[in-house]
Amino acid sequence: MTDVWLTNLAAHAVQMAPSVILLTLLGAIIAAALLFVAKRYPSDQDEVVEKINACLPQTQCAQCGHPGCRPYAVAIAAGEAINRCPPGGEAAIKQLAQLLGQETVALDSNFGEEQIPKIAKIREQECIGCTLCIQACPVDAIIGATQLMHVVLQDICTGCDLCLEPCPVDCIDMVDGPSAEQQSVSSANKIDPAFLNAAPMTSPHQACIRCGFCEEKCPKNLAPQELFWQRNNSDALALLDLDSCIECRICDRICPSDIPLTDYFVNAKQRIDQEVNQRERAKITEVRFEDRTKRLEVDQTRVKTRPSRKDKSQLLATLKSKQ
Repeated sequence: MTDVWLTNLAAHAVQMAPSVILLTLLGAIIAAALLFVAKRYPSDQDEVVEKINACLPQTQCAQCGHPGCRPYAVAIAAGEAINRCPPGGEAAIKQLAQLLGQETVALDSNFGEEQIPKIAKIREQECIGCTLCIQACPVDAIIGATQLMHVVLQDICTGCDLCLEPCPVDCIDMVDGPSAEQQSVSSANKIDPAFLNAAPMTSPHQACIRCGFCEEKCPKNLAPQELFWQRNNSDALALLDLDSCIECRICDRICPSDIPLTDYFVNAKQRIDQEVNQRERAKITEVRFEDRTKRLEVDQTRVKTRPSRKDKSQLLATLKSKQ
């Protein structure tokens, strides 16, 4: 009786095998499809985190209380305050407030104060090559080796200050960063800094009377008066094709209000270029931070899988006993 039952069970199992295999394959295909959709079409929450993260400066300084900018973005999306990023300062707070529909608030002084962007510089003759600053840098912006001179990659350094504390000989200084250099370039180009984010026009220039003369004379068929009104709105300037302006100054000469329109356009182009460079720089530092984090996780896993000294001693004792 038992043999018959086992025979019937085996027969049923053979008959069901194709169905089981088919269901397994179908489940795997569905799981892969869901994974693809999740990556291809992120959830609304993921999109919010991405937009918040784009507003942060990507210095990865941890002053906000989180290990990096993206973790802080996740925390903001979950309801944390938007005013805990000193490097981003007032500008980041305004962007976050506008994005999330919140009121603009002052920077929380408990997390630091907004300062002019700086970068680290090692006094090379004093460096002892301890590598502690290399281990502390969140974006791998310091290169060097044990007992050899270290150097900061200035294009990569975010000015996070995290390398200062571990340095045993205090040979690292924070010096003016790219922003100060860009300001000096603007001065060299003789661009009046008063035109940057300019307030409504005051004396000696009169207000724009919207006569349209500048549009009629523009050789590139642009709308100079529209560009002037939107001079602080980078997105609007892109739609109005500011890049096509050849800075011929015909609009300046034709303007009955004597508004130096071209100066505003030149300055707007410089500001937009700086914004683009800052976004690209932020993206690079974010990628370097994520790569470093992944590398450290792998290294930590390798350390955990290595045998301890006790295990090594036992292994050696076992090998010796077998000889």
